[in-house]
Amino acid sequence: MSDSSGKTEELRELFGSFRAEWLRERLFSLFNEPEYFPSLRDRRPCVLMGGRGTGKTTVLRCMSYQGQAALSGIRNESPESAYIGLYHRVNSNRVTAFQGPELSDLEWRKLFAHYMNLLIAEMIFEYLDWFAVKRGTNIAVPPAACARIAKAFGVGKVSTREELAEEVATAKQALELYVNNLDGEPPQLSMLQAPIDDLTNELSKIDELDGPFFYILFDEYENFLDYQQIVVNTLIKHSSSNYVFKVGVRELGWRVRSTLNGTEQLIHPADYELIHIERRLGANFTQFARDVCEARLREWSSRTNSPHLSLDDLLLDLPYEKEAELLGVSDRVQEIRRRLQGEDDATVLRKVEDFPLYVFWSLENRSYDKTLKSVREYAAGSTHQKDRFSNYKYAMLFTIASNGAKVSKYYCGNRVFSTVSRFNIRFYLHLVSAAIDFHHARGRNLGQPISPTDQTLAAREVGLQYLTELEGVTVQGVQLVKLILGFGRLFQILSRNPQGKAPETMEFAIKKKGASGNTTESVRQLITNAVMHLALVRSEGTKLATEADIKEWDYSLHPIFAPYFNFSHRRKRKLDISEKEFLGMVEAPQETIKLLLKEKASLIDDEPPLQLQLFNEYYAGAK
Repeated sequence: MSDSSGKTEELRELFGSFRAEWLRERLFSLFNEPEYFPSLRDRRPCVLMGGRGTGKTTVLRCMSYQGQAALSGIRNESPESAYIGLYHRVNSNRVTAFQGPELSDLEWRKLFAHYMNLLIAEMIFEYLDWFAVKRGTNIAVPPAACARIAKAFGVGKVSTREELAEEVATAKQALELYVNNLDGEPPQLSMLQAPIDDLTNELSKIDELDGPFFYILFDEYENFLDYQQIVVNTLIKHSSSNYVFKVGVRELGWRVRSTLNGTEQLIHPADYELIHIERRLGANFTQFARDVCEARLREWSSRTNSPHLSLDDLLLDLPYEKEAELLGVSDRVQEIRRRLQGEDDATVLRKVEDFPLYVFWSLENRSYDKTLKSVREYAAGSTHQKDRFSNYKYAMLFTIASNGAKVSKYYCGNRVFSTVSRFNIRFYLHLVSAAIDFHHARGRNLGQPISPTDQTLAAREVGLQYLTELEGVTVQGVQLVKLILGFGRLFQILSRNPQGKAPETMEFAIKKKGASGNTTESVRQLITNAVMHLALVRSEGTKLATEADIKEWDYSLHPIFAPYFNFSHRRKRKLDISEKEFLGMVEAPQETIKLLLKEKASLIDDEPPLQLQLFNEYYAGAK
C-alpha cells in the first residue's frame, strides 16, 4: 500500500466511525461538546430527545464516569467531577422479557421494579470497584449498613460492601432466569427505589467518596415497554438528593408521561429539563458539524504526520451559477440566444449570462417575446426581475439536465451536507465518509478537493442506504420504505416542473377529510414510526402543536433522501393531503401521485431519474 493510499485509509476510518459504538476508546478524544451540554450537566432530571444519529449516545457516554476520566486525561485537567455518571443502554431483549400472559400486569410491574433496583445498584457497585482501583483505597461500608441494605434488596445476609455487591449480582441473575422460565419459587421482591435510597444515603457518609452525586444515564429509553416507562417515570419524578436520571430517547419514543400514581404526570420544566437536540442545535449545527469534522482531520494530520487538511479543502461549495454551468445550461440556451439575438438586442444579450437567460425562458413558458422583455429589464437593473431570478434560480437547477443524465442535480459542500443531514451528526459524517470513498475509488489523493460529482454520488448512495435499511428497523419498515418512495417521486416531479406551481413544495400537512377512525389510527401509527425512525421529520404547523395530534404538524421526507430522489433539501412550501391520500402513498402510489398532481397528472409518465428505476415495479403498482 502506498503512503498516499495509507493516509487515505486512515482518514476513511476516522470519518467512517460515525457511530459511538464503533469509535470505542477514540470516542472521547473526538468528542466536541454541543452547546446544550451545560444544561445536561445541571443537577436535575433531564430528557435528551433526538433521532438516531443526533449524538445522544456520544453525549451520555461522555457523561459517564469512564468518559469523564478519559476526557480529563485528554484535556490534562483534574479528574474531579461534580457528578458520577452511570451509563446504561436499555437492551430491548432484556426488558421485553418482562411481559406475557403467564402473570398479571401488577406482577410484571413488581418484577420489573425489582429488576430496576438491582440494575442501578449493580452500576453503583461497578463504580465503587473502579474508584477503589483508581485511588488505591478501600471503600468500606459499615457491616450494619450492609445488612440493612441487603434486607431492603431481599438478598442474603452480608457484612461487607463486596459481599453485598455479589449478592445483588446473583439476585439479578436469578431474577432474569426466573423471568425467562417462570418456574420455581418467585424471588423476594424489593420496593421500587427504596434500596437505592438506602444505598446512596449510606455512600454519602463515606469520606473517601466526598458526597457522591449520581447521574443515572439511560440511553434508548424508547426500548422500555409502556408500563416500564411508567415505572422509570416514577423514578425520574422522585429523584433523591443523591441521584437524578438523565435519559436519551428518540422523538415520539417517550410514549407515556404518567407515573405509578395514575393522576401524576411528568411535566416540563417542573419535573425535568427537556433538551430537544434538533431545536437546541438549530442554526449552530453547521458550525458544530464543522468542529466535529475538524477534530477528526486534526487527529488524521497528527497520526499520519501530514499537513493540516481543513474541511473546506475537502468539500468545495458550488455556487448556483457554477452548478448551472456543470449541468449544461449553455447548451440549453444556444438556440434561445440565436432566436433572440436581433441587431438591436445583441448588446443586451451579451450582458446576460446563460443561467439568468434560461431561468427567464422557463418562467415565461418559452415565449420569445416575453423572455426578451424580461431579459431587457433584468439587464437594465430591474429590482422586480432580479427578485424573480433570485427566487427561482435554485428551483430551476432541477430542470436543466435530463433525467437520463448521470447527475441531474448537485448536492455538495459543507453548507449543503449540513442541511441534508438536518442536525444529525451521524448522517453528516456518513456523507463525508462516503464522499471520501468515492474520491479514493477514482484514484485521487487528498491534495485534491472532492469533486461535486463524487460528493453528489456519495450523498445519493447514503440516501439509498438509509432507505433500504428502514425495512428492517420496525414491523412497519416495508410501509415506511413505500411511503418514502411515494413522496420521493411526488417531490421529484414537482421539483422537475416548478412552473405554474409554488417552487420547492417539499412539505405536507395532513387534513382530516371524513376519514374513518380506523384510517386515522393507521395514519397515526405510521406517522409515529416514520418520525421515530427518521423517514419523516416534522415541524410545528400554524397551530400550537401537541405531541399527539398528527394534524397540527407539518411533515416532510428527511432531507437525507433528497439527493437520491432529486428534490430540494430546503424547507419552503407545503401541500395539504388527506389521511386517505397519505395511506395511498403506500397502497396505490401511482394513482395517489396523479391525484395530488391534479392538472399535471400526466407528468408521472415522464421518465424518472436513472437511480429511481431500481423501483420501477413499485411505481408501476406492484405490491
